[in-house]
Amino acid sequence: MKKIILTAVLAAALAAAPTVLADELTATPTESSVYINDDEYTLDAYNINGNNYFKLRDLAAALSGTDSNFDVLWNEAENRIELTTGTDYTGEHSQTQNYRNPSAAQPTSSVLVIDGQTADIAAYNINDNNYYKLRDLGNVIPFDVYWVENKNAVCIYTLSDQTAVLSQSSGGSTRYMNKSVSTRRYQNPLRSYIYQNDPDSFVVVDVDGGGDTELVITADTYNGDTYELIGSARIEAELPIFGGFYAGEHYNYMVFGQKNTEENDSKEVIRIVKYDKSFNRISSASVTGGESFTVTPFHAGSLRMSENGSELVIHTSRERYMTDDGLNHQSQLTIILNTDTMTVENYLGEFQSNHVSHSFNQFVLHDGDTRVLLDHGDAYPRAVVMNRSNGDDTYDTTILFSIPGETGDNTTGVSIGGFAAGENNYIAAINTIDHNAPQENTLSMMTSSNEERDLILLISAKENTDENSVKQIRLTDYIENNKCASLPYLVDLNNGRFMVIWEEYELVGYSMESNGVKYAVTDENGNISGEIASVPDARLSADCQPVINNGSVIWYINSIAGRMFYKLPSM
Repeated sequence: MKKIILTAVLAAALAAAPTVLADELTATPTESSVYINDDEYTLDAYNINGNNYFKLRDLAAALSGTDSNFDVLWNEAENRIELTTGTDYTGEHSQTQNYRNPSAAQPTSSVLVIDGQTADIAAYNINDNNYYKLRDLGNVIPFDVYWVENKNAVCIYTLSDQTAVLSQSSGGSTRYMNKSVSTRRYQNPLRSYIYQNDPDSFVVVDVDGGGDTELVITADTYNGDTYELIGSARIEAELPIFGGFYAGEHYNYMVFGQKNTEENDSKEVIRIVKYDKSFNRISSASVTGGESFTVTPFHAGSLRMSENGSELVIHTSRERYMTDDGLNHQSQLTIILNTDTMTVENYLGEFQSNHVSHSFNQFVLHDGDTRVLLDHGDAYPRAVVMNRSNGDDTYDTTILFSIPGETGDNTTGVSIGGFAAGENNYIAAINTIDHNAPQENTLSMMTSSNEERDLILLISAKENTDENSVKQIRLTDYIENNKCASLPYLVDLNNGRFMVIWEEYELVGYSMESNGVKYAVTDENGNISGEIASVPDARLSADCQPVINNGSVIWYINSIAGRMFYKLPSM
């Protein structure tokens, strides 16, 4: 991983070690938190003369399963410690009995041998265990070490610079993909965006806060080759609820909203703001409560946009005005905006012609001049449903995946992650439980915290959108194997191929733990090219759609030590 120092100098806790050690010293338990790939670990660590030393076996156990794994063996006859990299730790480890108390530290007399080569690394013996300076070990194992002063944290990252780059940012909270995000009943508006700005740079738009805290929106520009931060901007939130962002060909757009619990017909509930490419505000358009029957915009759904010339389609959700049954029903909301005049051009009322209720996730794309919408419905219809425009405000409907269960039952056992168009087919990527399992088992999986889901591609031919003609391509075999596919991403590689990316979770004890990122390249017919590849230490973002940059598919996470960019080869 490329090392970009996040402070002027690393703290003394990570400074270089001398190779000559003094006589017996006092080792004080370190007070710093320790993170490995942003997961917190409790590791034995002592501070000696301002430097942190870690127990070798403890660290080896913690790094098992990562790209920086190593085994430790004690060769008593030769009085040496033998490390073998590239293999998991096979021994036992336990926290030192007197770990929380100061202890005597003596220079170790044992020789350290790594993969058959003697390593000149300083070490101390504390309570009959060998402790080494973390940064010294990182140079030879290898792994990267960062000191985050404002969090009093030591961060270890194990990915190479071919797969991940750590850089700076102007803010943002950590939003990793996890099993909960991947299997929840409904999705939320995206808060992480990345897009190509020009051939030499890309931009990250990140949204933080909201609710009871200030809504903070930042736009950071990065060098496309070095991933160095080269510019930052902050965008004012114009209403208290963030809906979404879209980078158009010539302009950028953001959508904001506010609640209308009083059902005031004249109150602005949605505002679409147009910016130039430097995020200077140009103009805006408004949607009122009376026009859209909206109480809460973006409720229990997401928001995505697509542009075709001067037409911007905003596909999202809303909680509607109370009806005669005394309920506020939820459905999709589709806004067609003329970006030249910044006027809404379609009917926004209670029931639009592409009505889906409830709609828990929304996707939109333009296939030429045709608007293509995708929704996750639990009632009308209870399905993964696609609507294609007929050149006006009417749509043809195709059920891509029927969901068993009672109408309006929020628990569907399905989540949509991606949607794309090929030359001849539309492709949707979903995860799903086994709906053919016995009912009691299906309900158990739906409600269990260890729910198993497979990843499936849904392929619908453009010339034959009959429900019975939709192909289902199963990419995983997780059900009944204690595994779960995350919410998947789908990336158009712009050459007739698509990349499917997901995170794999496996039941370990009573929790689902990540096995890292999986990805496969497919054509528009669902034919996989080569084998499914794996990056064990990588993590997906909870909501950042990956994009292509300089031959790599990239996305980002706001990690503890900075902004982490992940990279996969797109060729």
